[in-house]
Amino acid sequence: MKNIFPILLLAIICFHCKQEKKAENSQVTEEIPATAALAKSRYTVGDSVGIGFAGQATKVNVSLDGQLLLKEQNGTDTLRIATLTEKTGWHQIVVSGINAKQAFFSDTIAMELLSDVVPQEIKFTVLGQFPHLKTSFTEGLEFYKGELYEGTGENGKSQLLKIDLKTGAALKSLNLDKQYFGEGITIVNDKIYQLTWQSGVCFQYNLDFSPDKTFTYYFQGWGLTHRDTTLMMSDGSNKIHFYNTDYEKIDDLEVYDHNGPVRNINELEYVNGFLYANIFETTKIIKIDLKTGKVVGFLNMDSMIPAGIDARKDVLNGIAYHPAEQAFYLTGKNWPLMFKVKINDSRIL
Repeated sequence: MKNIFPILLLAIICFHCKQEKKAENSQVTEEIPATAALAKSRYTVGDSVGIGFAGQATKVNVSLDGQLLLKEQNGTDTLRIATLTEKTGWHQIVVSGINAKQAFFSDTIAMELLSDVVPQEIKFTVLGQFPHLKTSFTEGLEFYKGELYEGTGENGKSQLLKIDLKTGAALKSLNLDKQYFGEGITIVNDKIYQLTWQSGVCFQYNLDFSPDKTFTYYFQGWGLTHRDTTLMMSDGSNKIHFYNTDYEKIDDLEVYDHNGPVRNINELEYVNGFLYANIFETTKIIKIDLKTGKVVGFLNMDSMIPAGIDARKDVLNGIAYHPAEQAFYLTGKNWPLMFKVKINDSRIL
């Protein structure tokens, strides 16, 4: 009998240790419920947003994308904030304070903002048409110092071209290696930039088409344009990515209309504060306010599709603006024609 007591004591100690360890583990894995929440996650620019609390909260601070909106609001179980931003897309609200249990809390809430603008149809006038190489799977189009440049796609067929506008003939050409599917182009300070679709590579050339540099990115390359020395790139989603000329990321913009995100953004052209963009596999060009991401207008290009062209396959995919003429030149993949178009919208000029 004298040996039973130590064994029993050891068992009690082990049990107690296990219980303490279990309690510690419970504390580690226990989830602290959110104190603040939104009634919904999707709003429209200009809406008032309601924030509800689990019980009374005091000393409440609210910030939107790092900007403090409310400071040390006391004794509330609900409050409202103005969105105070014109930019569409996803935003971050941080709510902090003292909860009903007199403990500090900080909750991060995602909020999606739709555009408060219903896009209006923009009318246009066709001023003329020009020959276009039917073998060109157009992915990018741009005027630079009065000369027309084109980037084309498809593996084994991708090229960079300098085009004679009157004849449609190639004055200069460069073939990409067959592993690359060429995409959008733009020209900044005598340097040509050409994206690739799935290779994550942007080529930089001199104006004589001699290779200069290569840059990398980590998503699909679709459309490319620029504002001053800022490159703007689409990836087939509703996002526009901003880079400097050394291909260092600066910012991005989410494009929305009044219904939600506008996806499949393809070829791009920048004109006076707005982006014009093809929507892949449609005959629509949208007009995007570059400050906010809002789609403010659209062009329906159905009437421009050349005879014999299946617009779902050989899609509209070339937008080049000629500043001196205040006119757009538009074409598509494997189209035999290029159209000169005047947009009847004084807001862009």
